[in-house]
Amino acid sequence: MNQKERRAARGLQIVAVCCCFCLLAVGAGVTYRAMDREKAGGSETLQKEQPVTAVQSKTIEIAQAEQQREAEKTKEIKETKETKAQPARKNEQPVFAAPLEGEMKVVLGYSTDHAIYDPTLEQYRTNASVSLSAKQGTEVKAAADGVVKEVKKDAQAGNLVRIAHGEDWLTTYGQLADAVAVKEGESVKQGQRIGTVAAPTKYGVALGEHLIFAMEQNGEPQNPMEKMKTAE
Repeated sequence: MNQKERRAARGLQIVAVCCCFCLLAVGAGVTYRAMDREKAGGSETLQKEQPVTAVQSKTIEIAQAEQQREAEKTKEIKETKETKAQPARKNEQPVFAAPLEGEMKVVLGYSTDHAIYDPTLEQYRTNASVSLSAKQGTEVKAAADGVVKEVKKDAQAGNLVRIAHGEDWLTTYGQLADAVAVKEGESVKQGQRIGTVAAPTKYGVALGEHLIFAMEQNGEPQNPMEKMKTAE
């Protein structure tokens, strides 16, 4: 091959290379545009899917309403169980019965707002209990259902028993004989025997044989005679 033919061949090679580069450039451009359109199309699809239709909104509202009803139902069931588990309402007065059978004679009355005369002490004083005339050996009974809170010997009231009736109410029975029939922590029923009347201590000897009976609500003295009268 002579020099002229070689130059012609090189020219063809250069033209072929340039054509290849052009084809590659065109292909890359087409590919980029296709990818760009695909991306743009995807965004448009997402944008089209974002709006919530009226049907979808209604479905969401129904689901939320159902969840709210379920929550309220669960709360109601829980409150009902808690109410059933709770003890009797606070400040509800028990139905009190007399601690002694038969007619009760008051030998020293209840008086917390003014002083009354105490024949044993020979002086005027307030009194947060009542003294009920009763012979030695007379049975003393619980005025209402409850739990024995305390059994002890007191210098003035002799042997005494305190019974708690729920969280608020407390009854006290004094001037009892040594053979007390109940013990601390024991549950008792209304009318259950808790002891018998003993001889009075020196602090109540002028009253004769008697039972000391006291009643409290939330630590505040109450007139036992009035509470027993209002009991149905």
